[in-house]
Amino acid sequence: MNASGNYPATGFKRAMWDISGAFGDIGVLLPLAIALIARNGFNPTVLFLMAGLFYIGSAWYFDITMPVQPLKAMSAIAIASGLSYTVINAGGILLGVILLLISMTGLSVWLGNLFPVSVVRGIQLGLGLILIKASLNLIGTDPLIASLAGFILILSIFVVKSVPALIPLLIIAIGMVLKNSGGLVTGPVPFSAELPGQDSWWTAFNLLVLPQIALTFGNAIVATESAGNILYGKRAEKLNLKNIPMSMAIANIVSGITGGAPMCHGSGGLTAHHKFGASSNRSGYIIGGTLIALALLFGNSILSIVTAFPKGILGILLCYVGIQHSFFVKDILSDRMSVFIALTVAVTGFVVNNLTIGFLTGLVMHYSLNGIANTARE
Repeated sequence: MNASGNYPATGFKRAMWDISGAFGDIGVLLPLAIALIARNGFNPTVLFLMAGLFYIGSAWYFDITMPVQPLKAMSAIAIASGLSYTVINAGGILLGVILLLISMTGLSVWLGNLFPVSVVRGIQLGLGLILIKASLNLIGTDPLIASLAGFILILSIFVVKSVPALIPLLIIAIGMVLKNSGGLVTGPVPFSAELPGQDSWWTAFNLLVLPQIALTFGNAIVATESAGNILYGKRAEKLNLKNIPMSMAIANIVSGITGGAPMCHGSGGLTAHHKFGASSNRSGYIIGGTLIALALLFGNSILSIVTAFPKGILGILLCYVGIQHSFFVKDILSDRMSVFIALTVAVTGFVVNNLTIGFLTGLVMHYSLNGIANTARE
């Protein structure tokens, strides 16, 4: 970013920022992808291929770089429980159908309008804190590389502002991957599209969909729309409460049928891409193309490649994104009641590690306080 706070419009410098912005959210994508492949048996070619296509499709439609992340609550439960990928696929398809229905009926707009700004900012602050906490685990596994990455990031932000921090960090990471991943086997892992078995659906609905749906609505739909309007302004006009769930619905139904992981857009990922340089849809095409190339050219080696990616760098990226995402709260600092509600949402979600509980608490608080204030006025 240059001294004026704007990214270059054209040329080589613009391309560097586009590349930097493209990889801004890998701190979330890669760790979850590794776990889903290693623990739950996902086909690495399908997982990365579907994620890449989702990136490109959403970048084309929304005209900005939209994040693509495995569904966090669903992934966390599936990884911890060791569920098979077929059950997880069923969960993705079911969630996709639900999102399709609430988008087509307009219910997503009605529900989204129930979220006051204070609760949305609380979700964003809480997610920021959770990302920072998650980053510490990654940083702790690779402190030397993390220290180097942190120094480069600080240097880029405060001193050498014309060079995006992710460029030197990516060069270091690629070097370490080539050194530590061993011999690379080319070619995709074979796959075929099929629906999950009959016994997968009820398990998926109970264990995966029910815990995920509220978080998806609060963070991936409502908070993402809010973050997009702040970060991109008029360019994010397609980023609304109807189009976001429709996008995720299509992606999850197709991904579930083909064997890919359940995916979403997320407000934290939107911040990650933008803060590292994504100012248009170009970064979405770059990361999408990269994931597709990995899937088709190195599907048999994807797990060793992404596992060799230095965790210290992923941790620093995640920490920076968490800090930046937390800053959305600043536009309500003049309203003490809004700040109180936002802090309640954030702290509750952070302490119990469940943003759904946090924002439901905030909604109850907001409407209860409003009801008391209205009664007092009468």
